[in-house]
Amino acid sequence: MNITALRRIWFSISATLMLLSIITVGVFGLNLGLDFTGGARWDLKFNEPTSTTELVSFFDTREELSQEVTIQASTDNTYLITIEDLPDASIQSLSTALESEVGDFEQTSYRKVDANIGQSFKQKSLLAIAAALIGIILFVAYAFRKIPAAVNPWRFGGVAIIALIHDIIIVLGIFVLLGSIFDVELDLPFITALLATLGFSVNDTIVILDRVRENIRLQKPEEDFEDTVEKSIQQTLFRSLNTSISTLLPLLALLYFEAESIFFFVLALTIGIIVGTYSSIFLAAPMLVEWKKIADKR
Repeated sequence: MNITALRRIWFSISATLMLLSIITVGVFGLNLGLDFTGGARWDLKFNEPTSTTELVSFFDTREELSQEVTIQASTDNTYLITIEDLPDASIQSLSTALESEVGDFEQTSYRKVDANIGQSFKQKSLLAIAAALIGIILFVAYAFRKIPAAVNPWRFGGVAIIALIHDIIIVLGIFVLLGSIFDVELDLPFITALLATLGFSVNDTIVILDRVRENIRLQKPEEDFEDTVEKSIQQTLFRSLNTSISTLLPLLALLYFEAESIFFFVLALTIGIIVGTYSSIFLAAPMLVEWKKIADKR
């Protein structure tokens, strides 16, 4: 299959997925986790049968709570309760009142994040992603600085960044959709998975672009730039696929055996690697060809 010749198809697929992802984010919004919003989260197991209605009624009567409390029912009379950022004394008072009015319970886990710390996490996460993207484009442009002027080394950095933005938007769109259906939250492990996806994707992309650079130097008179790029993709195709498959196998095993505490982190990595592999092969290098054709017409 001539991947470069079919680039308009790949561009259409990517554009459609990105558009759907952007619409999904716009419609449903980001379901930010405790790491970014701040607050407290209880994991409570009641000794006697308790309903969500009872818990909702209890929290609705508490004057110290100014925001809505999120209650997620689980199995075995267990509930995950998320409330706003409160002083420890208020949390203790709520716990005592809850035990008195609803019933005895065992607190299996408790986690609290200060609202200011949550805001700091949010800002630093955005900065980390922005810094990664800027660092990548500068590195790629420098690494490919000896590319002939007709091709332009900055295009190599440009297509790498476009591919990475493509990966971020699609993974984010999928998780926003999961958040609207299954209440999946965007938290620090998700950001970690996103950054790992960027590293994996750009590694794949650079391998292909590096082969393009080598083949430009060895280009025959009868070959044009599109032929050179296609040859480079074919030469690195199985290497990219083998690397991705070998990485996905342990991740799929973790998903299959339901590693509950890291399930969505692993899911984000899995989706990211699949999308990143696609963008490296079908998006980044073919964009070089399209970019050069547009530039040559000017």
